[in-house]
Amino acid sequence: MFHSQTKKFCAAVVDALPRGLPGDVMQKWIGDPSGLQKALLDGLWPSEVVRAPEPVLDFTVRVNRFVVLPNWADPNWLTQDFMSLQTMAPAEYDLRSGVEQWLHDDQKTGMVKGQRIYDHLKATSALANQLGLTDLLAIQKMGIVVFRKLFGGNAVFGWRSVVRSRVNHGLDVPFLCASCVEVVLGWVWLDRDFRASDPGLRFRLPAQAGK
Repeated sequence: MFHSQTKKFCAAVVDALPRGLPGDVMQKWIGDPSGLQKALLDGLWPSEVVRAPEPVLDFTVRVNRFVVLPNWADPNWLTQDFMSLQTMAPAEYDLRSGVEQWLHDDQKTGMVKGQRIYDHLKATSALANQLGLTDLLAIQKMGIVVFRKLFGGNAVFGWRSVVRSRVNHGLDVPFLCASCVEVVLGWVWLDRDFRASDPGLRFRLPAQAGK
């Protein structure tokens, strides 16, 4: 649990961010979370100050594949095929070398509805390669430092676990995002727009692993 002073400091940093930054400048830093971290560190804590060594981070994801879905999930959606899909993935893998951020082509240059992304993944039989709810829960437990190191300010989605709501019959996909002090799990409706900062997480193909 973060100290209250850390929360106040994070809020002060957000309040002090310069207004009117060009979109391309903001996008550059969004795509370079490590560079942004270094720029902030160099500005707030000059290199001539003796610093403690950075902690060694563990990027191994350890997943409990027992699926517990939200109580609003439509039981008719939870077919045997759906539940089997949730469990057919490794129980342990490296988040850096074994997983990548994935975008639908239309996300790379603008916005696209979540339903279109989901339809594309189903049509190309690509859902099984996407991460799901159990993966996101395991990544959430790894903490804010690991999350920001790999994903910066992105919200990352688990398209394997799209669920229909029994309340409004809409489809929702789970995601993780970073608040100031923790990693938050949420769900969003597929009718919303998805941007370049909303990638899905998927397992790398064997030829890509380790790149």
